[in-house]
Amino acid sequence: MLNNLMLWENLREPQFPEAVEKSKGVCVIPIGAMEKHGPHLPVGTDNIIAERTAHLAAELEPVVVFPTFGFGHINGLQYTNGAICFSNKLMLNYLTELCREIARSGFKKILFLNAHGGNLPLLYTLCNSMREKKNDYVVMYANSFGTSPNDLRKAITENREGFPYITDADVTILEKYFEKPMQEGHADLDELLLVHESRPESVDLSVMDQENGESTHRTDHLGELGIYSGGMWIANFPNSFAGSFFPYANERLDKAYMQLRIDYIAKIYKAVKEDTELLKINDEWNKMW
Repeated sequence: MLNNLMLWENLREPQFPEAVEKSKGVCVIPIGAMEKHGPHLPVGTDNIIAERTAHLAAELEPVVVFPTFGFGHINGLQYTNGAICFSNKLMLNYLTELCREIARSGFKKILFLNAHGGNLPLLYTLCNSMREKKNDYVVMYANSFGTSPNDLRKAITENREGFPYITDADVTILEKYFEKPMQEGHADLDELLLVHESRPESVDLSVMDQENGESTHRTDHLGELGIYSGGMWIANFPNSFAGSFFPYANERLDKAYMQLRIDYIAKIYKAVKEDTELLKINDEWNKMW
């Protein structure tokens, strides 16, 4: 009998039929990127978050988890040390063929669990490109970043007993974060808590204030009108850091925020497993060819 955490690379070949049945045909691919995250978080931040949350959520809601794809879209940040930047064409071809290979083993619902905002155009294009030929499987994506520090604040306030390890001092620390307007979006408190929980040795809070995490607002006049072009984000945040100074992460706040995040992702898994419409839509589309 397989455990809830079914990692693709740990499965023996005869176990795949059981894994398909237990997961209801769902295979999850964590996807992130290798890019700078300010001075205080590792370049693999998105990958660490994607993989850790994917695994923990799978313990709550069993799915098969494929090894993390860690080289998502980072055009504009390839000048920084440690960044890995592949062409969109290469990534699209690779992920298309990867989905085909995963489906061969019986997984007809393939879900990319995304932890990097820059991957959204890539994943949108990938999912739409599946309609270019007949397939007996569906590809979808969901963002892992569906919770915020404010959600943590609200959850602790409304359900303190759900976080029995949180102290009054922790609540005071968290409230300090909300005393002034916050900058959020990249290498911020959200990612800080999750990476600090997952790999605390990779985080250096003592250098968090060495680079500015505030926006330069250089392209706000365009973004406010819904205009987008490559390079706009990095022009606004040249340090690849969009976050407020908050060097107060601790293991209790880390644990609470991770608890919140994996509960959210487990709901995504459950919805994908129980859905019957996407495969029906796929069959209807195939008949139109």
